[in-house]
Amino acid sequence: MNLLDVATDPRTLTLAVALVTLGLFVWNRLRLDVVALIAMTSLMLLGVVTPAQGISGFANEAVITVAAMLAMSAGLLRTGAVDDLGRWIQRASGKSEFRLLLIVVAVVIPVSALINNTAAVAVLLPVVVGVSRSMDVAPSRVLMPLSFAGQMGGTLTLVGTSTNLLVAGLVLDLGMDRIGLFEITPPAAILALAGAAYLLTLGRWLTPERESPRDLVDAYDLRKYLGSFRVLESSRLAESTLAESRLGEREGILVVGIRRGKRNIRGIGGATKILAGDELLVEGSVSDVARFTEKEGLEVATEEPVWDFPPSRPMGPGGPVGPGDETPGSREGAQVGTDRGNKDEKADEKDGRILAELLVQPRAFADQQPLGLLALNSRWGITVLGLQRRGRPLRRALAKTPLKAGDLLLVEGTAEQLQAIHKGGDFSLLGSVEVPARRRHLRWVAIGILLAVVGLPAVGVLPIVVTATTGVVVMFLTGCLTPQEAYVEMDWMVLVLLSAILPLGIAMQETGTAELLVSVALSPVGDVSPLIVLAAFYVMTSLLTEAISNNAAAVVMTPLAVASAATLGFSPLPLVVAVMFAASNSFLTPIGYQTNTFIYGPGGYRVLDFVRVGGPLSLLLLAISTVVIPIFFPF
Repeated sequence: MNLLDVATDPRTLTLAVALVTLGLFVWNRLRLDVVALIAMTSLMLLGVVTPAQGISGFANEAVITVAAMLAMSAGLLRTGAVDDLGRWIQRASGKSEFRLLLIVVAVVIPVSALINNTAAVAVLLPVVVGVSRSMDVAPSRVLMPLSFAGQMGGTLTLVGTSTNLLVAGLVLDLGMDRIGLFEITPPAAILALAGAAYLLTLGRWLTPERESPRDLVDAYDLRKYLGSFRVLESSRLAESTLAESRLGEREGILVVGIRRGKRNIRGIGGATKILAGDELLVEGSVSDVARFTEKEGLEVATEEPVWDFPPSRPMGPGGPVGPGDETPGSREGAQVGTDRGNKDEKADEKDGRILAELLVQPRAFADQQPLGLLALNSRWGITVLGLQRRGRPLRRALAKTPLKAGDLLLVEGTAEQLQAIHKGGDFSLLGSVEVPARRRHLRWVAIGILLAVVGLPAVGVLPIVVTATTGVVVMFLTGCLTPQEAYVEMDWMVLVLLSAILPLGIAMQETGTAELLVSVALSPVGDVSPLIVLAAFYVMTSLLTEAISNNAAAVVMTPLAVASAATLGFSPLPLVVAVMFAASNSFLTPIGYQTNTFIYGPGGYRVLDFVRVGGPLSLLLLAISTVVIPIFFPF
């Protein structure tokens, strides 16, 4: 075979696409769904797969089921079914840290088995933070167990995590039998119980106590990056509104307040007028602020900005203030969802404004949107003061910085404004928040629909794809969920990723690339025990998940697992289940699984914290998986 034949061989082309795709995942400069689309189109352009095979992922029943289950999760959230659990956690925890930890682990594992585990953790996270703070327990003591337990709970069923559904859909395309909804539950339950026992014993001892600063201003290093500048008569900013100044768009500078005479004007918006003599309180990096002052005709007003920050969000016996709590001035200035610019002169330090933290939710409209374009002040009346990503404050050009799920915003606003933005769904107010659900009277209807959706496939009446899509339709008809809400809550990036990456797995199997890789890998060792192969696949999948993503790792490893089993002459199911479990249990880094990213900032963790707590847990689940999986799925 000459060089041209080798270069045009389908196996060579598939391997090249797989390696480039893997490299792009590790590079992490492109969105995962974009990388998957690149892989899909490359395989079609090179002729490795037909157009029908290339787009077959968009009709795969796993993708349809993921979409339907995401919509079902949204219905449960909209009717307040999950909020009841949060309130119960708050009541049942008492004053014991161990009891709080036990309740959190015991609640999130089964909940994550029935709805998407990422959504379950995202909903419970603000409640857990609020309860732990009200008990004077460091949130770091509870948030890591919350994330890890959520991941283990997601492995209990096919619908608990998109990875399980992805692998189940892929093995159908690879010629294997359908995996049942609860078929993986017995071994997964053993792993979850062992993991929960670890988190409550040795894991509890290893979990760090990261005391977040009591002063939120210090937590975001805010004073270090604030400047106070006087608007001169000659400045182009004089007599313009903040919207007309376009400071955020052009300079990346956040104007967080205006001092006019002896009055601090808060809650400024696009219609707020800037007058000569005003002192602008701005936030940004030193270089950005220096360039800004030179261009805009400003002078330094004071070396230390004269600005009294409001208190941090008050904490009552049950957590942060809720609609029924009394806070001085909390009933004033509640112009929620309107531009407060025309009333800025009344919004001084006596208007009951407080500091709080907002968490950017998964699948939020705000995800990937520049902070300045979100117009949080105009829409909600709150002022953004700072931004944290993975536990570290960000400073450069904040207004131009695209937000990411898991980011923390330090904001200032009234209690009503903060509760309103929490209810909007894009952001979660850290702390237990009493926000009435829109359709609370329908929560048992939503729960009944979910139980039917997972119960009928369990007894073999209908496939999960049929019950899931039917369940969404019933939620629409009963009013538990509207189609608009379903579209908003849909994680389109995950759906496109799943759909577009599936043809790579098909190509690896049909072209023989997977068998080639397996034969090369196994040639030095000869005959090898199936248990060693299973352990090796678990380890490789786990490490790959930490480097790229759980779904991408599953797509790469599943065809290899099937090919390895065929080469060695035993059932591929044990290896496939090992890939499922390893891809969904990511404990070593804050980026391996989305729930780890969510807790990183609120918990104040460091990267090595995940290694210290997650390392022993990973080894424990590896050892148990190697023994337990073959018992339920013999070779």
